Amino acid sequence: MYRQLIAAAALTAALTTALPAAAQSISPQDRAAGAQADPQLVKEFGGRYGGPQVALVERVGKRVAVQSGLSNAQGDFTITLLDSPVENAFAIPGGYVYVTRQLLALMNSEAELASVLGHEVGHVAARHSASRNRTAAIGSVLAGVVGAVAGNGAAGQLAGTVARGGAQLYTLRYGREQEYAADALGVRYITAAGYDPYAAADMLASLDAETGLQSAVAGRSGQQLPSWASTHPNGADRVRRAAQLAQQTGRPMLDPPPEDTRFLRALDGLAYDAKGSGKRVRVRTVKAGDTVDTFARQMAYDTLQRERFLTLNALDDDVRLTPGRLVKVVTKE
Repeated sequence: MYRQLIAAAALTAALTTALPAAAQSISPQDRAAGAQADPQLVKEFGGRYGGPQVALVERVGKRVAVQSGLSNAQGDFTITLLDSPVENAFAIPGGYVYVTRQLLALMNSEAELASVLGHEVGHVAARHSASRNRTAAIGSVLAGVVGAVAGNGAAGQLAGTVARGGAQLYTLRYGREQEYAADALGVRYITAAGYDPYAAADMLASLDAETGLQSAVAGRSGQQLPSWASTHPNGADRVRRAAQLAQQTGRPMLDPPPEDTRFLRALDGLAYDAKGSGKRVRVRTVKAGDTVDTFARQMAYDTLQRERFLTLNALDDDVRLTPGRLVKVVTKE
């Protein structure tokens, strides 16, 4: 984890974030529009994932979503784990929330998953897509799909689906202040749901590290990797603000945070990268004598094995692995 960085960030000047008024409950119109858009969205993003992690994502997503004021009934929300190799998450009006398996693999705790889903629900609760110009009923709902939390390489894949004649999926950029507002709402929701509020900063730090890794991968391959990073506030700045928001809850920050062994074990076997690649996330137990390089050599890649392992597990470069802890590797089966 990056808790030392986060602790330092939380000590900077206090921040103020303008939050919207209380969320309006899900309207019949939003519910109908979301139900119409959902099948097309699911199709565009690889379909529904069918692994055992689905129940975990649904449970966490509904636990967080009911804190938004959109509805007090968990049954009013549809939480979907998408079978996509793109790191992404988004939500649309009507109670529909989505996260991809690739982004799930980057997480190291249930609280981090809650923070991603809470951020996306925050965009819907604040009606951030309502101010955008849209042209068609279903297009207007799909236009709200932004992947505000992540999106390394998502722009390229998304453009490809549109080019192949799928639904007219327009991408929009949320403004900087809208991103900050969704971050603040997300921290509020996960705190109310009983999760560690500092997990939002942890997750943003991991995404920042992943962005750097993908840039390195793109440089090695000689390709320019499409990214939505330029559409969002600076990674370090969002980490700082998220840490301050967590500090304002009054909850203490644990450094290091307790290992979420239940969550990590639940990720074992999760499909990774492109469909058909044969790659899966495997969770290993550190034994005496194991080092970062021990596990980096197990990563199913020809380049940047160490960097990929560290990023996947949110570890610092100089970390010493202690026997008994769990780590993730990507293997090819």
